[in-house]
Amino acid sequence: MEEMKHNSIVYKKKLVLFALFLNVLIMVMNTSMFNIAVPVITEDFQINTAAASWIVTSYSVFFAIGVVIYGRLGTNAAIPFLLTIGLLLLGAGSILGVFAETYPLLILARVIQAAGTSSVSALGMQMITRYFPVEEKAKAMSIYASASTLGFGLGPLVGGLLTEYLGWSFLFMVSVLGALMIPVYRKNVPFEVPGGSLFDIPGFLLLSTSAVSALLFVSTGSLFFLAGAVAFVLFLIHINRVKEPFIAPALLKQPIYVLSLAIGFAVFFIHFAILFITPLLLADVYSLNTAAIGWIIFPGAAGSAVLMILIGRMAEKTGILFIIGGGTVCVTAASILYAGFGGHEPWLMGLFFLVSSLGFSCITMGVPNYLSGKLAPAEFSSGFGLLQLTQFIGGAFGVAVSGKLLSWDRLAGSPLFFVWQGEGAAYSNSYAFLIGIAILSVVCFCFFYKQAGRFRSETF
Repeated sequence: MEEMKHNSIVYKKKLVLFALFLNVLIMVMNTSMFNIAVPVITEDFQINTAAASWIVTSYSVFFAIGVVIYGRLGTNAAIPFLLTIGLLLLGAGSILGVFAETYPLLILARVIQAAGTSSVSALGMQMITRYFPVEEKAKAMSIYASASTLGFGLGPLVGGLLTEYLGWSFLFMVSVLGALMIPVYRKNVPFEVPGGSLFDIPGFLLLSTSAVSALLFVSTGSLFFLAGAVAFVLFLIHINRVKEPFIAPALLKQPIYVLSLAIGFAVFFIHFAILFITPLLLADVYSLNTAAIGWIIFPGAAGSAVLMILIGRMAEKTGILFIIGGGTVCVTAASILYAGFGGHEPWLMGLFFLVSSLGFSCITMGVPNYLSGKLAPAEFSSGFGLLQLTQFIGGAFGVAVSGKLLSWDRLAGSPLFFVWQGEGAAYSNSYAFLIGIAILSVVCFCFFYKQAGRFRSETF
């Protein structure tokens, strides 16, 4: 195959953008389709909600880890080569999932999928920034964003319809399409190795080990996994001793950056938890099938995607801090609505999901946007890598904790919110737990806003 080592121009740009659009669409859909299928998978494999949470948790953890790995490798290896590896893994994991007859195999398939599709998240923007002409970058980025928006709305609907009429195994077939785009990248994107900083493998492994250990402790309750705290201590020691650490210690000394991590963690925790709890509630309390669940959640997801286009246009007038603050308020309001009124009517779930999705989207757009003007060039790669890692780890914790709460008999007695009607007290109380996390996100934003005033004209 002919390699374009000295030509930093993408050939057949429209074809490459189509491939990227499809891969981003599949990547986003793959994070939400399986949430709708959780009730059916739980019944098929006869597992409890704590075990079922690993359908989402395993994917989120390895997706987060993969984004950081591919992002760093993208400065030392050719993008088409890395995308080939990633999409082959996505295809392999998807095929394994189609034929998975045991729950461990299903989880393995999700892990392999995450290890593959995370390459698209990490390398898609790098490809646009590096190889598209300046006058075409804005258009290319808008196509990338539109795919993400469309996937965010379609995921719940497609997941519900496929699960109901064809079976949850067909959800994996959707992702197989992504691997078909490999030849497009290999033939039209330069095989260029730009060169960059070294990848601090020990630091990355120590941080990942501590995060995964904490998740396993939450899910299993085994004190053995608390040993992961040692890995985190070693990580803090390590990054202060090496020349090019995985995370620059100076970043962790900046209050506004640490607060941005806390906000991202909390909001992803809440949103992923809601995505996990809600389909189970609709199936258990309202006895709805997966197709109906998909139709209930879809309007909220699609509506928030449309509103985010308008909010994005308003960003210059309102300011990005207003959008971030609005996001924390929305997830707090949604948590209260779910905890108090989720037992009234199923259609209300779509309205509540509009509020929570809007808050989630405000944070995913607002925090990176704000930090892009504050991070120094040398801190950009590790800063955004840690932000993405923290956010998706937060989502994984949200699902793991929710699964544990729903399995806890003590929460199934009576709802904490007296306005809750009907059955499903455990769901109301699990949503109520999210209110505490949401309030913490609002408190963090208040400190974040105060720090932003101090650093308004400065960089880190």
